[in-house]
Amino acid sequence: TAEPGAGTLYGLVSMRMIRLFVMLRKSGILAQRRQFGLSETEWRIMTQLGEAAPLSLNGLADMMLQDRGQLSRAVKSMVESGLLTRERKRGGPEIEIDLSDEGRTIYGLMVEWVHERDRALTAGIPRDDVTLVWRVLGTMMERAQAMLDEEQRLGGRCWRYIISGRWPIR
Repeated sequence: TAEPGAGTLYGLVSMRMIRLFVMLRKSGILAQRRQFGLSETEWRIMTQLGEAAPLSLNGLADMMLQDRGQLSRAVKSMVESGLLTRERKRGGPEIEIDLSDEGRTIYGLMVEWVHERDRALTAGIPRDDVTLVWRVLGTMMERAQAMLDEEQRLGGRCWRYIISGRWPIR
């Protein structure tokens, strides 16, 4: 028996995973704003610092794959609202960013909420199935990382331009 959507883009595992991600992201952004008063960028800053603080602005930008300027504005706003601290690193010009006491309290609530959301998402799914999903996702993530590494190695050359001769091959 053919899978629903077989032969279409929506029949691909990767496309279904993207749809799941988009739905989770959209509902998460709405809930993050409603429950914690945080934008998506602020949420991501909180989670990065909650796991790896203190960080410099450059370190935070690298971890989040985001523009330093945009992050700088968000960090400044979060320091002003009392969620983050900014302190000069001893012996150097670099500034370290960390969660404030209030930020740590909110981060703890965020972690609880994420665990509740995960339990709701997997409720009623047999433990063996969840374990299988973890194993399959691990394999797919390794392969996706290899694809990313290869694309970065290739430097973003478009095959249409290479074939047509309009793009100089270096």
